[in-house]
Amino acid sequence: MTVEPAPGEIGELLQEFVNRVSHLQGKTLAVLTKESVTLQQVLLLRRVEQLGKCTPSDIAERMHMSLPAVSQMIDRLFLLGLLMRNEALGDRRKKDVAVTPKGHALLERIRRARSAEYEAGVASLSHKLHSDLAKLLRKALAVLPEESGAVSPARSRSAVARGNA
Repeated sequence: MTVEPAPGEIGELLQEFVNRVSHLQGKTLAVLTKESVTLQQVLLLRRVEQLGKCTPSDIAERMHMSLPAVSQMIDRLFLLGLLMRNEALGDRRKKDVAVTPKGHALLERIRRARSAEYEAGVASLSHKLHSDLAKLLRKALAVLPEESGAVSPARSRSAVARGNA
């Protein structure tokens, strides 16, 4: 017999799960601290990576943020060498932003650190539960839409390795 989750229960369960398995070792926070970036700046950087070349207005709309707040974060990430700015084709008044190689490298280090922390967080699960969790996560991810249709480099490599690309 399957018990239906109460309204909001899945969200609460996912939040509690992530709280129990993430950031316990401090690896992700260490990367952020070393690079002098905030979580919100990393989220913006990741969104630009997903979108490819885009305008500050595109980012503000997608992240539900004000344009001045986005512009301030873009300025900071530009100074850190994580984003580049260019004049938009067809309208020199607008600027396109894109992730630099240094920005891509930072996002990859963060992905690896988070993955290691999550893996360590579930290491105490039984082999069967570990396997069931992986199977369930693969099944859920297969049907969930990806933001902007972009595939992260790490996910793309794993899908190719499993023959799912």
